[in-house]
Amino acid sequence: MGVRLSNLKILFYEIMKPDPISQKNLFNDVGSYLLVDLSNSNSKFALATREALLEKRSIPTASLSKKNLEEITREWAPKFVIIASVVPEATQILTDFFKEATIPLFSINAQSDLGITMDYPTSASIGADCLANIVAARKFYPFPSIVIDLGTAITFDVIDAQGVYLGVIIAPGLMTSAQALHEHTALLPRIMPAPIKQIIGKNTIDAMQSGLILGAKGLIREVTTRISKEYFLGKRPTIIATGGDAKLLGEDPPLFDIINPDLTLEGIREIAGRILSLL
Repeated sequence: MGVRLSNLKILFYEIMKPDPISQKNLFNDVGSYLLVDLSNSNSKFALATREALLEKRSIPTASLSKKNLEEITREWAPKFVIIASVVPEATQILTDFFKEATIPLFSINAQSDLGITMDYPTSASIGADCLANIVAARKFYPFPSIVIDLGTAITFDVIDAQGVYLGVIIAPGLMTSAQALHEHTALLPRIMPAPIKQIIGKNTIDAMQSGLILGAKGLIREVTTRISKEYFLGKRPTIIATGGDAKLLGEDPPLFDIINPDLTLEGIREIAGRILSLL
């Protein structure tokens, strides 16, 4: 799926537009660009080449600031920045920072050259992180597949046997559910999701942990089983997990075929290659 440069959501490219010869050299230089995954909970930064992620750093999205960005990027000196963001306020902080630094910033959206086909009429509403996950899943793993991102929300992105994106299911994440229990009851405490020692809780915190963990695991089993039956003739697709709670939910017995905590960043890297090759 190709798009013209004019259709890309590109910010500040005019500030530092390289000539065609130097552009190719810049893109292939080690550490020539910075990848940013701006999610609701955490912001991940990776220095990258066309072939691989190099160094990675992460901070809570709520603490994102000019000072933090200066500390994160002090030793990196990227020539381009490519972001996948679902947090508009955080996007603006990055936009202002890199504009002041005269570093071109590219923001991924459904109009970017993703190299995928979608059976999804409202593609403009798909989060940039989900787009990156879909691209990475198609690139690195067999399909049909279900990509499960376990963060503030739990999302299930579905790819069919031809590599076509079919759609998504969205549910509350573990921390979101835990926060809702605390905020909408008088006595239940604020807790952090953690592994459970036994199914039946013997105190309030253990009981809440059991409900959170077993509820999420039951959700995952039900969703993946229903998708397999209704779309893949009962055959199990490749189940790929990413996000902060993937390891917590993927253990004993394993729910996932693959756990890749860097799936979103890998997808941003792949999309970056397509975007920058058009310049």
